[in-house]
Parts: sequence; C-alpha cells; structure tokens
Amino acid sequence: MKRIFWILILFTSLPVFAQQNFASISFGASIPLADYAATGDLATSGYASTGGAIKFDVGYYPGSYFGIGGSFSFGSNYAIRDSLLKDMLIYIEENASSIIDIPDYAEILYGSGFWNYINIFLGPQFSIRVTQKFYFDFRALAGLSIVRPPDQELGITYDETEIFSQVDNNKASFGLTAGTGIRYDLNSNIALKLGVDYYQARAKFEYAWDLFKDVAQDIPPIESNFLVQTLELSVGLAYYF
Repeated sequence: MKRIFWILILFTSLPVFAQQNFASISFGASIPLADYAATGDLATSGYASTGGAIKFDVGYYPGSYFGIGGSFSFGSNYAIRDSLLKDMLIYIEENASSIIDIPDYAEILYGSGFWNYINIFLGPQFSIRVTQKFYFDFRALAGLSIVRPPDQELGITYDETEIFSQVDNNKASFGLTAGTGIRYDLNSNIALKLGVDYYQARAKFEYAWDLFKDVAQDIPPIESNFLVQTLELSVGLAYYF
C-alpha cells in the first residue's frame, strides 16, 4: 500500500505538460518466444526464427496522462526449414497406415515459406511527459489478429510412390499486445520513437497429406494449436497533430 502511495506521489509531482496526439510508423525485429520458437513437435511448435515487423500507431490524449491507442501492424518470421522437413518426414514414416520407408534416393522438393500476421488493435495508452521533449509511453491493446502459417509445399517421389503435403492458411483470432516505449521530440512536429512490445495470438491449422500410387491408406492429419508469441523491438518516427 505504501509503495502505491509513493508511486502516486511521484506521478503527481511530475511537471504536467500538455500531451500531444501523434501518428507514427516504426520498423523493427520480431523475435519468437516459447512454443512459437520451439521445434520437435508439429502439433505444438512453430519452428519460427527472428523476422521483422512494421507498425502504424496512433495515440490520442483527451487528458494529461491517459489516452486511447490504436495499432495496425504486420509481422513476418522465417520458418526453420531443416527442422520442419526432418520432423515431417519422421511423422510420415511413423504414422502412415501402410509401411512407408523413404529411401535416401527419394526426390524431395520442399519450400517452407514464412509466418505472417496482421493485427488491428485498440486500447488504453498511458504517457508521462517528463520534459518538454521526452515522453514515456505504456500501452495494452487488443483486437483482431490474422495469422498465416508457412506454406508447407512438400513433394516426395520414389519408385512408384508419391506423397504431397498441404497446410490450410489464414486464421482470424483474438490478439493482444502490451509494451512500453519512449518518444524524443526532434522538433515541434516530429519525434524519434523507440518501442518494446509483447505480442500474442493463437495459431490453429492443419497439416494434411495426399498420397498416390503405392500407399494403401492416408496419413492422419495433424491439428496444430499453440500461441504465437513474439517480442518486438522497433524504431520509427512520430508525427504530432
């Protein structure tokens, strides 16, 4: 209780400068976390590596500290191709109804693609203007997130056996982001903006296989379900209006 009291005293003792509404564009890195970065299980792992993100943010402040934040963002992460291919081949051999033993001379064509996600978020934003040129920003936003897993274009051909894979794409889900950042005014209209944000949404999709010729029965599909979680580090410019 005492700690909360002193925090309130600190905020109220800061000089109160009028907040400025802003719109910004930022670019940076998207670093996968937890299951999204894991490998080894096609049902619960994302096989994602570091990629990039673009953010279009807006902050509107009807008062001195509290305001409304909005964000339209796009992120992309590379898929760890070698690990994905290895686990897909193991799954095919271990789970096919008929015996499948993929020989070393089999022709394997594989393209893994990228993870992509698009977000439209809205929520509260809190800012402290410490000096005439320096701001601390905090926000917690939520909304619509469209997640697209990598295209798993796998083709295996040997003897008289052909195996092909496919993944269903583009799933909408509830997403959220929370983070902090700073703004430093370069002039009366433009500010340098740095940000650190946590992002989360749920990915649900299916690995499926088509088999032709020498295979008696289908390979059971995999229902993949896990959280897409990233840490996003960004730098950009904010325009005051």
